[in-house]
Order: sequence, then C-alpha cells, then structure tokens
Amino acid sequence: MKIIEIVKRRIPQIFVAVSVSTVYLVTGLCIGWMAPILPRLMSQDSHIPLTADESSWIVAIQSVGCVAGAILLPILTKTLGRKRIMIITIIIHIVSWLVIIFADTIEGLYVARFLFGISTILTFAIVPIYLTEISEVSIRGILSSLPQFFYNIGAIIEYCIIPYISYTLVGIISIIFPIISFFLLIFVPESPYFLIYTGKEAEAERSLMKLRGQNEVQKIQEELSTIKGAAEESKNVKAAPIKDVFVIRGNRRGFIIVIVLVGLQQFSGELAVMSYTTQIFENSSTSLNADMSVIILGIVQMLASAASSSIVDRIGRRPLLITSTSGLSLSCLSMGIYFYLENNTSYDLSPVFWLPVTSLIVYQSSFCIALGILPYTILGEVIPINVKGVTSFVAFMILSAAGILITKLFQIMTDGIGPDSPFWLFLAFNVAGAIFIYWYLPETMGKTFTEIYQELNEDTFPRRSRKPSEIPR
Repeated sequence: MKIIEIVKRRIPQIFVAVSVSTVYLVTGLCIGWMAPILPRLMSQDSHIPLTADESSWIVAIQSVGCVAGAILLPILTKTLGRKRIMIITIIIHIVSWLVIIFADTIEGLYVARFLFGISTILTFAIVPIYLTEISEVSIRGILSSLPQFFYNIGAIIEYCIIPYISYTLVGIISIIFPIISFFLLIFVPESPYFLIYTGKEAEAERSLMKLRGQNEVQKIQEELSTIKGAAEESKNVKAAPIKDVFVIRGNRRGFIIVIVLVGLQQFSGELAVMSYTTQIFENSSTSLNADMSVIILGIVQMLASAASSSIVDRIGRRPLLITSTSGLSLSCLSMGIYFYLENNTSYDLSPVFWLPVTSLIVYQSSFCIALGILPYTILGEVIPINVKGVTSFVAFMILSAAGILITKLFQIMTDGIGPDSPFWLFLAFNVAGAIFIYWYLPETMGKTFTEIYQELNEDTFPRRSRKPSEIPR
C-alpha cells in the first residue's frame, strides 16, 4: 500500500514528464523523416525531384537552423521561461509540417528543415533543464531518461509509415503529434525554479503544489526554501569573461573535454548515417529490404537508449564512452571494408549479406549507449557555473556547424570517391575519440563538482582517473 501511495503522489510529476517528453517525440519525427523520404524525393516520379546535391542540403539545412536556434537560446531562456519556449517549439513544428504538406518546390523543403533546426536545438536545450527543475531527486534520473526514449519512438513512427503511404499523408499524420503535444503542454506548470528566479514566489508555490500534490504542504515549503537558495546563488554568480575559459587551467581542460565530445557526436557520423540510412542499404548488395532494415535500426536505437539510462550510474562515464567509440570504430571499419570490396573488387559478398545491417545495428547501439547522451551530462559535471553559459553556447554552435559539414561531406564523398569513403573518415574520428577519452577524460561518476574540478586543476592531469577517496581533501 505504501508503494501505491508513493506512485500516486508522483503521478502529477510523471504526467508532466511524459507531456514534455512528447516534444522530443515530435523532434524524433522530423529527424526520422529524413532517411526514408530522401530516396522517394530523389526518384523520377517525385513531385519535387531532387539532385544528390540538393538532397544533401535538405539534410544540412537543419543544422543551419540549429545555429540560428543556438543564437536565440540565451535570449529566450532568460525572458520567456521553460514552458513558453516548449510551446513555441511545438508551434514551429506545426508550421514546418504545414510547409512540408503544401510544398511543391525545393525552397519550401529548405524552409521547413531550417525551422526544424531551430526547434531541435531549443528542444535539446530546454526540455532537460525543465525536467531537472521539476523532478524530485529520487526519480530525476528515470524522468530525465524519458525524452530520449520518446525521441526514438518518433523516429520509428516515420520509419514505419513513410514506405507505405503517400508523401502528403505522411505530413498529415506527422502533424497530429505536435498538435497533441501542444494541448498537453497547456496543462504543464512553469518551472518553479524559473518562477522563483524571476520573483514570482506565489506562482512558484502553486506550480509545486501541482507537481507534488495539495497535501504536501510542509514538503513544498521546504522545497521552496531550497529552490530560493539555489536561485539566489545562481543570481550571485556573475558570468566570467571569455578569457577565463582559457586562462584558468581547470576551465580550459573542462572546455576541451566538452568541445571534443560534442564535436565527436557529429564527426562520428551519426547525423549523416541516420539521415542516409535507407540509401546506405540501397547502395549495398544486401538482399534485406532497406525499409525494414531501417525500422529494425530504429527499434535497436530505442532499446539501446533505454539500456544506457539504467547503467550510466553503475559503470561510469569513461568505460561507457570508450565502449561506445570502440563499437562505432568497429562498425565503420566493417562498413568501409564491405563497400570497398563491393565497388572495387569482384568478390561475391552474398555470403555476408547480413553485414551492412549488423554493422549499422552495432553502430546505432554504440552511439545511443553513451556518445549520444553523455557529452551533455559531462558538460554539467566538468564546467563551473560561471563559464557554463559561454561553454554551452560554443558547444551548440560547434554541434550545429559540424552537422552541416559532415552531412555535406557524406554526400560529396559518396558520389565523388565511393560509398566506402565516408566510413574511413568516421573510423579515423572515432578511433581518435576513443584515444582522447582514454587519455584525457577523468571519471566523474560518484564525484562532487569540487572533486572533479580539483582533479582538472592538478599539475599531473591527465592521468588515470582516481576514485573519490583517492583525491586529497
């Protein structure tokens, strides 16, 4: 009975977490739309016939939108609050799908993808912050893992419907989800932390009552007091000048770690591989159906994300990231060899028809289990609050710029050199990333920020990351 009471008390939080996670589902729709729709748009009977170069720009233009979103983010975060930004994000999605439904020119698709980019960066930045601010500590980890799960569901929906229905009907079905999300967000309270930060204490108390329940008066007052202290501390922390990121040793080392990990997210090839998955399968001689293979990949991606949330606080950041980059390297190596043999030799590859889909299953699993989520966790652990703003901004800009570069390079290298060539490039980056993580990244699991920052400031850094008990007090 006690367990039932605990669950009942947390139902409001769970409802809110699920509601805001639908914003990630909607983002997954726009990312997942790309892989199965590109071959259709590039076919001869497409109502918007595309060249290979135009198709690569449709992929890359979303990252251009991410740059615009990263520029808008600091302004919106300080003025509008979490809830309003999420609602704006959903409205952008609705407009984007309307453009896709009625577009009959390549320019219309460019506009839609650009808008998707803006909404994507806002989603990735705001939803995790909101969930952290509204969740009880004891269930924060579980609730914070929901968005990635919903994101993968969104991608799987697109993988499942696009091969079997018309282009217009895909858009009509897809637009239903942001509309549902919009109405769910109406009932979501604003973050109590943001309300306290902006001096709206009465509204913050009402927000907490919705989240914790009307009968938790004493706990609400205690939590309000804690939030006030955190908000006051945040106000008192002045943003450091940009030079402090580079002049102060601990800041500089933390900055290097974050920028390399965020850059590696893109240069591992994930965005390009996810966007061109269907074409990758069609370029191979495998007898497996390309559309069905993409669906299998989506399901694997979802399961890997769920597994990651359950083991990240047991195994540690470094082992997971080393495993992740090693798996990515192995996958890229096997794909590079397969496509090289297929296009440059007369070997019969039919006995290994399963290799492309198996390699990409390992690839997606490896990415989702660590590299897909941990860079932002580590950002929060190795960067001091007074330089976190500038570091986050630079990280998002690099993420966006690298996305543009890598998606364009994939198409250029595939058409100009061969389908194996991008995978050799991704292999080089993933191997370099694994070496960097092993040599330079400290283990942050189970350590306070003070312990982590002390380790980053030591003369002997980098060396084997020590346990919390080994760090001098």
